[in-house]
Amino acid sequence: MGQPIRTFVGRGNTAQIRLRYVFLVAIVFGGSFLFIFINNGIDILFLNNDINSVWKTHRYEVVSPDDTFTIKTTGCTIPGLNPFSDDIKKFIDRPKNIKPCHQSNISLLDNNETHIWIIKENLQHYYVPHNSNISCCYQSFYRPLAIADISSMDVDDRVKYEACIEFSNSIEVMNEFVKVSCIYKEEILYEQFFLFTPKKPFLSFKEDFLEIPQNQTGYNVIIVGIDAISRLNFYRTMPKTLSYLKKKGAIEFYGYNKVGDNTFPNLTPILLGMKDTDLKKTCWPNMRATFDNCPFIWDSFKDVGYYTALGEDTATLGTFNFEKFGFSRTPTDYYLHTFMHEAERYTGNNRDFNSYICMGNKYFYKVLLDYIGNLAMSLKTSKLFGFFWEVTMSHDYLNYPMAMDNNYELLLRKLDYTRYLEDTILIILSDHGIRWGEIRFTKQGRLEERLPLMHILLPDSFRKDFSFAYENMKLNSHRLTTPFDVYATLVDLINVEKIKNENIKARSASSYAFDRSISLFLPIPSNRTCKTADIDDHWCTCHKGQKIAIDSAEAYEAAASLMENLNTLIHGHPQCSRLTLLELIEVTEMLAGTPYESEIGWREFLVVVRTAPGNGVFEATLRHDARDWSLAGSISRLNMYGNQGHCIHHYQLKLYCYCQNE
Repeated sequence: MGQPIRTFVGRGNTAQIRLRYVFLVAIVFGGSFLFIFINNGIDILFLNNDINSVWKTHRYEVVSPDDTFTIKTTGCTIPGLNPFSDDIKKFIDRPKNIKPCHQSNISLLDNNETHIWIIKENLQHYYVPHNSNISCCYQSFYRPLAIADISSMDVDDRVKYEACIEFSNSIEVMNEFVKVSCIYKEEILYEQFFLFTPKKPFLSFKEDFLEIPQNQTGYNVIIVGIDAISRLNFYRTMPKTLSYLKKKGAIEFYGYNKVGDNTFPNLTPILLGMKDTDLKKTCWPNMRATFDNCPFIWDSFKDVGYYTALGEDTATLGTFNFEKFGFSRTPTDYYLHTFMHEAERYTGNNRDFNSYICMGNKYFYKVLLDYIGNLAMSLKTSKLFGFFWEVTMSHDYLNYPMAMDNNYELLLRKLDYTRYLEDTILIILSDHGIRWGEIRFTKQGRLEERLPLMHILLPDSFRKDFSFAYENMKLNSHRLTTPFDVYATLVDLINVEKIKNENIKARSASSYAFDRSISLFLPIPSNRTCKTADIDDHWCTCHKGQKIAIDSAEAYEAAASLMENLNTLIHGHPQCSRLTLLELIEVTEMLAGTPYESEIGWREFLVVVRTAPGNGVFEATLRHDARDWSLAGSISRLNMYGNQGHCIHHYQLKLYCYCQNE
């Protein structure tokens, strides 16, 4: 049974409850935001606005005519990129295919922090007379501790529902996860899920474990992730959110370089300080194992008295659940997978390629944002480490983040107005840029895919009390940085004594220049290279490129090597078709710096091919030395693969497999 929620509002008239709620919102956010906050269709309304007018109001000019480089240090030069360059503008457009959620403007139920009620005036839309006898079933559900089969692939999806509590007007909320089904004439008329944030008892596996004292100088640490959005696509699609971050003095990281292909290999460095391939040697021995034995960063925060939270707006595409088994134990104090799995199962709608984007009448990403804001308020007198990740709206399409801009800005305004940001370090980041689509066939699209968004907002008190750490972070905004550095930064925040000025001064004089993980509170060496940062050549954006004629012998040698590597990956899986070269699209020699005269070494080529069957477009970096060709890093897929790999259940091999019976 979930922890009861303390209420401060009685069961009074539902109209009065709603009016009080709307009035409170109006006070908090001001009249100009009231319409946005109470209108379920805000995302669609935003899309009907003139994008150019939004850009003119909120746009930041990131590339001036004199800017030739994104960053330029002795160790790494990244070319200057303009988010609105002529060859990119043609890909920027208001998304026209996002549909409103089912029944978004005629919802039969509404809620605030303490109650759920029936909106009687909307019964007419369900062909039910206004005064009819309608009954709704309130069912709480939770993740049970008992596990029937520890080896089950569904172990992370276990759930238990409590008995139904019927109501015909309104009901007081007493639980964290709630499902409500409304019934008329013995048929389900309407169904929706509701998510609440009660303050739970502080639990620990250690006897001497106490919640962090309120007077301790630790900060809340909130990580808000947006899947598949590059630094520059954030400028193009979410200018209002960007503008608010800039106004608050957030630090933007221009040289933040991804270290792996998709989400998983770019988040394990942040959350564990390890490459995904390292997990097999430490805590995740095979694909059927859960992640319970992995030393996640949130466990370290828990050890010093923080509440912890892990939330994504999807269960099926979850970082630790897509073609993986997730967790058998509950990893954090607040864990959203159970809720999202049930919500997708019963009320998921508007499937848009890879995921449902709606939970009944509400976008899944909006459910997550509301949850972040509400959880912050529930735990305002405690300390929280929260890791939250949005997938459903941004994962598949370049321009869909435009639909989220208003609501992300509203979240920032709420956290700001309630003064939550005064005690919070907020990190907004992504795992990579968009990995497919037409933009990926441009040079800039390729670089953007490797340069994800990251902004860090530090409180004023932090900037004053930890001024050396703050100044170093500003310096590092124009240095080569990686997800491994984010992990080292989080480790520093577990005990802020380590980043006091005298300690930063001492640590800065120590030898750490060649470490893979360097805290962003320390000065990143200006001579840092992709090699010292442990960025594979294939993902490194510090290179300069020189195109090779695709009809040259060298180009076809490189393509042949790529095809051999592709087929090696699917060898041993007879259900996958052998791939053949259909078209050699591009070969670019990757030049890292200027080689010395008579330098002995290797050459590297970025190769793009189209294969048959399936018309898959693949990109890889091949290394050629005096003896042979070899693959540097992994192979990327540039176009969507849909259901082509349905016959194989491996999150990486799905990219390459074309099933025989397709």
